Amino acid sequence: MLTWIVAHSDSLCNFLTPFLIGFSPAQIRHALNCVEALMVCTSKHKTLSALTRLLRLPHADQFALADFFRASPWESAPIQQALTVFLLQIVCMIQQRTGWRLLFLRIDDALCPKDVATHALEAVTFHFDHCQSRRQKGNFTKSSRYVTLGLQLGPVQCGLVWRLYLPRKLVKQLNRTRNGDTKLIFHKLTALVEQMLEEIAPHLPTGCRVYVLFDAWYDNQHLQKQIRRYGWHWICATRSNRSLSDRPLSHWWLHLNHQRITHVVVRSATRRHTYATRFIIGRLRHYPDPVVAIISKRKPRDTSPAYFLCSDTTLSVRTIVKYYGYRWQAEVDNWFLKERFGLADYRVQSVEAIGRWHTLVFAAYAFVQYQRVVPLLKNPKAQLQPMGEVLCEHQREHVRQTVRCIADLVRQGHTDEELLDLLLPN
Repeated sequence: MLTWIVAHSDSLCNFLTPFLIGFSPAQIRHALNCVEALMVCTSKHKTLSALTRLLRLPHADQFALADFFRASPWESAPIQQALTVFLLQIVCMIQQRTGWRLLFLRIDDALCPKDVATHALEAVTFHFDHCQSRRQKGNFTKSSRYVTLGLQLGPVQCGLVWRLYLPRKLVKQLNRTRNGDTKLIFHKLTALVEQMLEEIAPHLPTGCRVYVLFDAWYDNQHLQKQIRRYGWHWICATRSNRSLSDRPLSHWWLHLNHQRITHVVVRSATRRHTYATRFIIGRLRHYPDPVVAIISKRKPRDTSPAYFLCSDTTLSVRTIVKYYGYRWQAEVDNWFLKERFGLADYRVQSVEAIGRWHTLVFAAYAFVQYQRVVPLLKNPKAQLQPMGEVLCEHQREHVRQTVRCIADLVRQGHTDEELLDLLLPN
C-alpha cells in the first residue's frame, strides 16, 4: 500500500525529542524525518533520496538531509548514551513489575557489506567474512564492521549499545590526513566490548543473575575476568585448540569415554535436532576459577564437534546449551538493522557521518523495541507482539494519516490536478 509521511507520529516525537539535546529546530526536524522514513520505507536500499520521496513535509529535502549527516554540528555519542540509559530504565521497571531474575547480555559483531570497488567511504575496508557466499576477495569482503551489546530479560529483547570498529591499519591511514582532536584512536574488538560492559554495568537491574553470551571471537581471558569482576557469569563458544587442564579440548572426547553421552535437544521454529554431548570441569590457563567445557556432536562419529565454555559450574549441560541458544537473537537484530532499517545503506563518507547514520538507525530500532514492551509496563502478564508486527502497526498509522490528509484536501475543494501537484510533485 502506498504510504507517505504527512506528519510526524506523536509517539516517535515523544520518544526521540528528549534525546536531541542542544539540537536546533531544523536539526530536530531532520532527525525525525530520517527516523520516520527508515521505519516506513520498504525499498531494498534506504538511500537518502528513497527516504525523502516518502516525505510530504514542506521542509523535506535530500540535499539538506545529506548536509545534516556530513556537515551539521552535532555529536552522536550523547544520543547513544541517553538511549542506552533510557532503555535500561525501562528494563529495570519491567523487572520490578514481573520479578524476572535471569538476564542475558549478547555480544556480537557484523559486517555492513559494500561493493568491492568502494573507496571513498572512510570506514569501509576489507574484513574477514565467515559467510562464504558473500566473500569478494579470498576470505574477505569490503565492508564496515560494528559490534553490538544486546539484552534479554524474559521476552524483553533490546539492543543497548553499539560501536563502530576500525582496524589498526585503517586508523593509521585515516590519521595521515587528520590533525589535533580529529585523529582517531584504535581499539581492539574486545576493548570495545569491555567499554560497553562498563557503560551499562551501573544501570542494570539489581537482584538478577546475569549471563554474558558471546562466540569464539571474544573468548579472551581479559574480557572473561572483567565479566566475573562484575559478579556475572559468561557462556561462550570456543576453538578446538583451547587448553583445559593442560589438554586441548579436541583430545577430551576420547578421554571421557567412561562418561555417558548426554543427549541435548535443541528446538528451532521449524524443527528440532538432538546433539550428543560430554562435559568436563577444569581450569583454563591464566584464568583463576574452574569452568565447564562441553563437547557437542551432531552425531556420535562427527569429526568436527562444537566446543563451549561456561564459568558457572552449577549449571547442567542442557541448561548451558539452552542459555547459549539465546545468543541467536543477536542475528535477528542484525537482520532487522541491515535489511529492514538500512544500517548498511549509508552513502556518507566520513567516519563521523557514518556514526551519525548508525545512531539514527539504532534509534529507530530502539523505538520499535520500546513500543513492543510498553504493554508490560501496564500489565506484567501481557503478551508481546512480534517485532515485525509492531513495525507494521507504525506503518499503518502513517497510512491512516495519509488517507485523512487526502480527505481533508478533497473537502477543501482541491481539484484532481491540484491534488496530484501536492501529493506527487515533480
